[in-house]
Amino acid sequence: MASKEYYEDKSRLYYENYLNHKCTRKVRGIILNDMGQILLLHSNKHNGFSIPGGTIEENETIKDAVIREVFEETGAEIIPIKIVGKYYHTSKNFNYDGITFDSDRVEFFYFCKFKGFKEHNLGLKGEFDDGDVQISFLDYEDVIKARLLKRDKSMIERAINEFLLYKLDQIE
Repeated sequence: MASKEYYEDKSRLYYENYLNHKCTRKVRGIILNDMGQILLLHSNKHNGFSIPGGTIEENETIKDAVIREVFEETGAEIIPIKIVGKYYHTSKNFNYDGITFDSDRVEFFYFCKFKGFKEHNLGLKGEFDDGDVQISFLDYEDVIKARLLKRDKSMIERAINEFLLYKLDQIE
């Protein structure tokens, strides 16, 4: 579990980016295993699913960020294949840690192959876990029925189309 200082530093950097009118860059990993199932996070608190990911750090590539963020949140090792989409978002009066400001962000959705879980991270429930978050592989049909943002479902559909184009077991 990350320290209080870690979260305070993340919060400060996040806020400074917005004060300086920088666009926050984020990445999400749409991870498929060899059976075509999708790795998602489920929150009991929010009663919904999400695609693992997070903020791209300064001087970090999108590819490196998706590898790091997916590992931090799930303990999974992945092979990034390609970006399947981008999502731009502008929010007026965004509230973060009690401070209200305007925000801009772009999220890159990366199609990835699942390699496995790191042995020392087996049982890891996520970087921000308070006992609420579970990691699950879902069949595509279950993803469509799941409580998930519409844009996330759209990006997953793109990734599934990539999966059909590529034979995932042949991707090294």
